[in-house]
Amino acid sequence: MSKGADIYGWTYVSGWAAALESEMLPASFFEQMLDMAEVGDVFYSLTDTPVRDEFGEVEDMLQADARVRGFYDGVLERMRASSPSPQVIDMLRVQREIRSFKNFVKRRIMGLEVPPVASRYGDGVWELLWEGAPTEVPPYFQPVVGKARQALASQPERPEVLDAAFDGACLRALCDAAWLTGSSFIVEYYRRYDTAKGVELLWRARAMGLGEEVERLLVEGRQDHALFAALEQSEQERWPSAIASAMPGLDIGRVAAAEGLGRVQSFTRAGEEWLMAFARDARFVPFGPERVFGCAVGLMAEAGNLVLAVAGRANGIAPDVLRLRLRTCYV
Repeated sequence: MSKGADIYGWTYVSGWAAALESEMLPASFFEQMLDMAEVGDVFYSLTDTPVRDEFGEVEDMLQADARVRGFYDGVLERMRASSPSPQVIDMLRVQREIRSFKNFVKRRIMGLEVPPVASRYGDGVWELLWEGAPTEVPPYFQPVVGKARQALASQPERPEVLDAAFDGACLRALCDAAWLTGSSFIVEYYRRYDTAKGVELLWRARAMGLGEEVERLLVEGRQDHALFAALEQSEQERWPSAIASAMPGLDIGRVAAAEGLGRVQSFTRAGEEWLMAFARDARFVPFGPERVFGCAVGLMAEAGNLVLAVAGRANGIAPDVLRLRLRTCYV
């Protein structure tokens, strides 16, 4: 992807991204929101956020997911329309679409009702994709379908195998999609995402004793072949040193100090912070796809935190529980 191909277009949308970044909510805002004594106080604190006009009364907080995500989806859509290369914003859509497809397949297999899912590829597209019918979805979805079907056919009684096949193939699909953007920064972001999420999934599988087949599916196709081969062949106690070498800058000390599944949770948080630290480097790029992508990553994290804090407090969930699930902020 060449910036020179549309220098004026990238300059315009990058300036917009910089303006959006200046208004992003810091971690301290969400901490204060969770510490507020009354739900009404949380409602009034929304006047200091970009979604202030989405909430007219306290009861609206119960629909925070639809209201907040609808607002941020609109922002991303306008950024996409203004970008010389829409694929930059589409990468974040791909992540959500793959999760949506996985949820559809699991509910279908379990015989549960599958609610209608809106998709830019058309109504009923997940059903068509799973059945092997022609669709408009990108080609990188096909390996995901193949791996999931293979796992389901070989071990239908083990849902954890289907999960592993899906998750491993989805990570690879994201990396394949990143290459299509032509941006080395976006490619590197998803290579790091593949590593962080892959280690999290593998560690969870090992800690829960899910077996060699699950681990094999999670290791297959990872970008850092050497790291995952080392993890697969060694005991968990040796993993922190291998991870520290492969993920420089990660707070491995915090991970090593934890025990049991707590170590997995600690790594998940450290991995998220490590990945966001890389995304923040986009702010040092004056204009171009990197600046726009980094801003979009930050907006998605902010949307997730607003949904968590607003809906969580409205539903009476303890602040300490919500605090553990806050995502790392971009600013």
